[in-house]
Amino acid sequence: MITLDVWKNSKGLIDSYEVSGHAGYAEEGQDIICSAVSALTQTPIYGLTNHLKLKPEVEINQDQGFLRVVLKEESNELTEAILETMLMGVESIARQCPKYVRIHQHRR
Repeated sequence: MITLDVWKNSKGLIDSYEVSGHAGYAEEGQDIICSAVSALTQTPIYGLTNHLKLKPEVEINQDQGFLRVVLKEESNELTEAILETMLMGVESIARQCPKYVRIHQHRR
């Protein structure tokens, strides 16, 4: 199962997230759920770094199915637009495939 943990600050804005696990829907390399979640959770890194010129802390281990992204800067409307869009996409997959994707939201 894939787990997405999202942390929100005291203002309710996402400031970090962590993805772990494998869906187990199909064989490695053929798992469309893993591919979709990977694409959705890695894309914000490009938006944050290339569009907003931020430098989030990123830790990734593809073999273990692990990704952690932590904003070093304070969250704002622009970072929230990027990160909430990612969250909505993964939530859509989780609703359709609850046996394979779980989301936990945390407040700091």
